[in-house]
Amino acid sequence: MVFPVDPTRTDLSSEELLLALPSHVALQRALAAAGITDELDADDDPELILSELSPVELRQAANQACYAAPQTVHYFRLPGLADVSRSELADPIDFDGFGGQVRAVEELHNRVYVVCSVPEDGTQAQLSVSEDARVMTVATFDPGTNLLAVRADDSDLASVTVQALLDHPDLSKWTAVSFRDDGFRGRFEDAAVVAYEQLSLSLPSVGSRTECINVTGEERGDSGRADVRRDDVVAELISRDDTERSNAQVRLNFRTADTIPSKPSVRVDFDESSVQFQGWVPEQTLIQLDQTVLKTLRR
Repeated sequence: MVFPVDPTRTDLSSEELLLALPSHVALQRALAAAGITDELDADDDPELILSELSPVELRQAANQACYAAPQTVHYFRLPGLADVSRSELADPIDFDGFGGQVRAVEELHNRVYVVCSVPEDGTQAQLSVSEDARVMTVATFDPGTNLLAVRADDSDLASVTVQALLDHPDLSKWTAVSFRDDGFRGRFEDAAVVAYEQLSLSLPSVGSRTECINVTGEERGDSGRADVRRDDVVAELISRDDTERSNAQVRLNFRTADTIPSKPSVRVDFDESSVQFQGWVPEQTLIQLDQTVLKTLRR
């Protein structure tokens, strides 16, 4: 998912940014997260709705949308990040055309956002003269912490985004948070996972081939699908030492009253160690995921 508008543009109004959101549902969720309204019918005119809001309300809603893309998140631990300020990250902005480039840094929602421009194929050494060959990514973190959340469509783009920040002298190394790590995954599931609605497992077969097993939970109306982990056969497969999780559709519950939507659905890619929201969510929900991952790592 790409940005509805370039987040580095300063000439766009809050209303223009909100009207560029990808769907009616996205606008409704941005307004709800800003505490304005959660009642927006499909036949309501977005321009008319926004025209009735005050400048403050428009800005609050826009703040729920301006960095909420892409909606695939990767996590990295950067020793020294806790000691880095927003102004220090803004200093090494470089437009020489190589690799990832820091384009803008902003403080919002009591955290730091770093907008980066990276080669679209994720190659760090590639010379990218044309902006058409680059994409925008966002790196964000809570001040005083070493966990960096990178919003990028794949792991290569995320890695180049992290490299763009390493020009800072206090940031010289990083490690990716792996969702394959049993300890981390188990704690994350305890903290935020309602159900595995679909799960793909890989296990060795004859010779060097790998067999893939896909399991989908039974449909249960408005409550979503059943948790496949409750099935005895699936539970036995998961417990085997020779099986690995490839990807899963997971329903989350951050156990807060203001999550929008209340139990968002995500796809966890264990190969890429990424979490992709299956429907547009506002900044508030992305932050709740980031902070849940941070708390899980600290436990």
